[in-house]
Amino acid sequence: MVVYLNRSGNDHVSLSFKIKSNIKIAAGKGIHHSQGFWILGRGFRLPCECLAYEAGEVSGSFCSDLCEHNKIQLGQCLSTVPEKQIYEADWEDKQVILKINVTWFKEFSIRRDMKDSDAAAMYKNDVSARARTMFGDCSQCHKLTSALAILGDSNSDGIVTGTEAKTFISLLQFIEPLMLIALNDSKYTVDFYGYCGGLYAVEKVPLIASKIFGTTWELLELPGDMLEPLKVTFNYYVGKIVHAAAFYAQYADTILKRTLALNDYPIFSNLFSVHFPSRREKFQFACSLLDTIMSLSEHPYGLVQQCDGHLGNFGITSNASVKIIDLDLLFPYFYIKDHLERKECLSDEVCWVGNNRFCLSTCDSSKGFCSSDMLYQDLHVVCEGFLPQIFDDSGIVEAKGHNNTVLRRAIEGLGSYCSKLPSVYSSREMRLRILNVKKKLRSIENKSTCTENC
Repeated sequence: MVVYLNRSGNDHVSLSFKIKSNIKIAAGKGIHHSQGFWILGRGFRLPCECLAYEAGEVSGSFCSDLCEHNKIQLGQCLSTVPEKQIYEADWEDKQVILKINVTWFKEFSIRRDMKDSDAAAMYKNDVSARARTMFGDCSQCHKLTSALAILGDSNSDGIVTGTEAKTFISLLQFIEPLMLIALNDSKYTVDFYGYCGGLYAVEKVPLIASKIFGTTWELLELPGDMLEPLKVTFNYYVGKIVHAAAFYAQYADTILKRTLALNDYPIFSNLFSVHFPSRREKFQFACSLLDTIMSLSEHPYGLVQQCDGHLGNFGITSNASVKIIDLDLLFPYFYIKDHLERKECLSDEVCWVGNNRFCLSTCDSSKGFCSSDMLYQDLHVVCEGFLPQIFDDSGIVEAKGHNNTVLRRAIEGLGSYCSKLPSVYSSREMRLRILNVKKKLRSIENKSTCTENC
């Protein structure tokens, strides 16, 4: 199979396959390509991977259900960038998320001409090398290597073929699927269900944290310029009214009926998804968030760090626990350290990994290379960035017994405390730090509750 990856001037990615039968399938003539899927007829979507799977060119544990048994019902496209395609889907009795980084096809093309016998022979060494690159020679890394090697045997027949080797090694070049597999035993990351070519399926969680604890109400993905004035107005006026109504129960029924009567109009009911977390929910979420980052410091393959910290990376389950749902820039500290120490520098500006606002270090001018000492870790990001956002009550009318100013200052004080904590690189030290911050947060909650009820 030959994979063509073409990018036009408008940044649209188009793909085409040449299968062994020499039948070329390309966008346009009867079959067209949309968001990483081939559209056949009206409303029927067939992933590109299925065409290659049927030709025996790619493999994966998910291919049979996806391509042969029609157990996957695709839903809404959730993609926000053309390079990463994300779909909701139903898989038997589960709701799942399907993801694919379309540059996987380019990665796969690097290995397509390799002899199957060579790919199979090199498979275990390739898996081991990839694990060492990301996690180093940690004491438990041999278990990860074994688990990865087994997963590449997609049909579980005890033999990894050339097709299986080329498919899986190409998938492991991408951070998210590799980290999902490595952390799949954790209850704080979404479950990894399987893959087909470069497409993989993960658990779907009911809620996204940024849509619940964001500082503004979320609009669905519609033209921003057109809706921005409406969004600003809606946030400013209606937000105050509804928040006030939530505090003053005796007026809530009347005010909410008048305010939310906007939902009688299709444009409003379709545009806005509103939830108003209580103070108790905010503390519960904040503590669950700390539990999540603590779990990442305790897995057997060493510390990890998110290099694009924002609340949209976290989901909330039906039992209110927090899970990481986006691992595209979640790196092992070993990888970050190695990457920084190899990076030449003249100033601090180049000393970062993943995102230049989070995984930062400084330039060691005496050596001409970046330092591996991180300026921020996940605990700093949660304390100094997330908590003020979660507890932001600006513009909300205070009810009797609620002192938003005192709570805000307490949260700011906790952030100030965290800002003075130096970075640590052992699981034990990180756990103690997080437990101490969680204890302080619980103390703030208890004082806040007492202020309201005493």
